[in-house]
Amino acid sequence: MQRGLKVNSGDRLGKTIIFARNHRHAQCICDRFNSNYPHYKGHFAKIIDSHDKYAQSLLDDFSEVNKEPILAVSVDMLDTGVDVPEVVNLVFFKPVFSRVKFNQMIGRGTRLCQDLFGPGNHKTEFLVFDLCGNFEYFEQDIDETSQKIPESLTSRLVKHRLELATRLAPARPSATPRAREQSSTYKVDRSGDLYTSLLDALHQHVATMPRDNFLVRRRLPQVETFSQRQRWDNLSQEDAATIADSLAGLPNSLPNEDPLAKEFDLLCVKLQLAILKADRSYERLRDKVRDILCQLETKPDIPMIKGQLAFIREVQAENWWTRATPSMVEGIRVRVRDLVKFIDRQKQQIVITDFVDEMGEVQIVDIPTHQTGFSREQYRRKVEAYIRQHQDHVAIAKLKRNIPLTDRDLSALEEMLFSAAEIESRQRFEEVFGRTKSLKLLIREIVGLDPAGIRVAARQAAKQAFDRYLQGTNFSANQIRFIENIIDILTKNGIMNPGALYEPPFTDNHPEGLDGMFNNQEADRIVSILRSFNQSVDAV
Repeated sequence: MQRGLKVNSGDRLGKTIIFARNHRHAQCICDRFNSNYPHYKGHFAKIIDSHDKYAQSLLDDFSEVNKEPILAVSVDMLDTGVDVPEVVNLVFFKPVFSRVKFNQMIGRGTRLCQDLFGPGNHKTEFLVFDLCGNFEYFEQDIDETSQKIPESLTSRLVKHRLELATRLAPARPSATPRAREQSSTYKVDRSGDLYTSLLDALHQHVATMPRDNFLVRRRLPQVETFSQRQRWDNLSQEDAATIADSLAGLPNSLPNEDPLAKEFDLLCVKLQLAILKADRSYERLRDKVRDILCQLETKPDIPMIKGQLAFIREVQAENWWTRATPSMVEGIRVRVRDLVKFIDRQKQQIVITDFVDEMGEVQIVDIPTHQTGFSREQYRRKVEAYIRQHQDHVAIAKLKRNIPLTDRDLSALEEMLFSAAEIESRQRFEEVFGRTKSLKLLIREIVGLDPAGIRVAARQAAKQAFDRYLQGTNFSANQIRFIENIIDILTKNGIMNPGALYEPPFTDNHPEGLDGMFNNQEADRIVSILRSFNQSVDAV
């Protein structure tokens, strides 16, 4: 529980198998676990062996990603032949005398798993706890590493909230005018201020710690002290240090929350601290929040987002951030944290480093407290809006009608774009959209093709490209519909990124999209046709 690999940003133990000698041994292991972690008793750790008539049902539950049990104490049933890709911890609590079986047991941890530790953070390793000398017995050549245990998301969130609360605390009479200004109360809503709400959250973290947990018992005097709400109202520096060092990482009994929501909480707390400290990280953190809001705005059909859409649009404006205070950021946190889960999976990742910084040489710089800064998402939207507003420009009009551009047309288009205040410069444009992408293709993606007769011609061209391929094939109705969807998108947009073949609507009939609907040879041929069509459009 302390040294095993964790998921959910370090908040929960990853799927774990303990290999026990027999049923009695397994029962003893479970009893000790339940004694040390009573708040997990009955659901977190389970024995999976032939003594239980519901063993197969438990095994099925263990095989599901977000279902308990998380820790399976196995007597032979999980040693071989079971694939649970999410398993990241193996505990050898019995001696093994067969090399074949030993290798099969190790194989329980070798299955790959995408996005296990977060979007884009795949499973690349697993841990083995060998308590019975099996590696020595089989003379396995392994590298023993002393792994640093990453700090959990909850612990990091507690520490940053604690720092924010201490900075917002009413200044003592001896404090400087600057400190008194930073300590002024920031109103969150009519029911209270940010300072009080932070103390309430921190107190709740400590007050809900299970006293019968053996980790909590080690710090019981401090836990009892800070379980009293009034104790938080006048924290000293020593108190804050005690809480950060001794209590932040202890378990509590609060309901489990969506890790993405908690990561957004941490992002907002870091932004609030950056505002108070006039820190250079302010712009980076602010732009990350704005990018998340921008992605949410693209999903107005989701009822929860629709209810906050006006607010989401309001806080993306650059002038909103010129007067941003910690309490205003708190308003964003409260209203947006439960919406982050709706962002497309490949865009969900909220990157907040959890390693200890190495301090370099100190440099003194002047940092304006509130700069409007630069947001790539905002810039992209501004450029796209500008291009749509100028669809009557001769070059854009030709592209919309699929008419070839002359060199003069292309020069006029570049002059119009790169001299516009909205575009700023060619350098800025290429920084956001890339240098290799064709300007003609980009504009066609933005404005599409004319919905009049040209779409008929475009559909005919797309259909012709695939008709030659379809001749002589024996595809199913779903496979034919898959290709018709490609033709529909080419008709609408003029081009299509092959990567879209692994996204809706192409995943409607099979979660793997193109690869799930066609064999390798057929899939390669479809991608080849699509790329050839895109190249022919780019030549226009």
